[in-house]
Amino acid sequence: YSALYSTMLLIQTTVTGQLSLLMLIEALESEGIRVVSANTDGIVIRCPRSLVPMMEFIVWEWEHLTGFETGATHYRALYSRDVNNYIAIKPDNSFKLKGVFAPAGLQKNPTNEICTGAVVKYLIDGTPVEDSIRGCRDITKFVTIRTVKGGAVKGDEYLGKAVRWYYADGETGTINYKLNGYTVARSEGARPLMDMADTIPGDLDYDWYIREAHGHLASIGANKKD
Repeated sequence: YSALYSTMLLIQTTVTGQLSLLMLIEALESEGIRVVSANTDGIVIRCPRSLVPMMEFIVWEWEHLTGFETGATHYRALYSRDVNNYIAIKPDNSFKLKGVFAPAGLQKNPTNEICTGAVVKYLIDGTPVEDSIRGCRDITKFVTIRTVKGGAVKGDEYLGKAVRWYYADGETGTINYKLNGYTVARSEGARPLMDMADTIPGDLDYDWYIREAHGHLASIGANKKD
């Protein structure tokens, strides 16, 4: 019943676009050019240097057959958990973060950003995640902010609907929904930080963040421990 519902546009745009991409993927793969991943509006190609002219010709021919235009972004390395969650390193060492690795913004609250930052630094120049995490002096990089419908409590303390915490040594219990007592996701060992501090708390559990960073590395196939 939506005003946007249109079966004709579904065929003209969505299905046609997906089938066209599959045609491009088939043409590339048939010439030995590997397509690493594909989404609804783009693909990632790992092309041997010797086959770059062939790849460019296939893309050019596909554009003329379909009437679509393509754009390209070059990556030095791509570390993917899945098609929607990845870290891409560009040739100039700038990077693109997607999904769970993306920075906080209007549609995503901060979530242990030190961990992703440490992972990116490790991937770019090999800096151990332990060094990045223990060397950080910005408490905002360690906090998690979550919106809790109906408000949250820690023990008998009411925290409000927007809850901020960090992981602390020796902290027990969880943060819970006030309405039903359910546990707020990933709040085991969390200590509320409703008033932002200027310094790193003395009980910050660095080991928790180090484990989290290594978990990120493992999820993208890059967890190399010496």
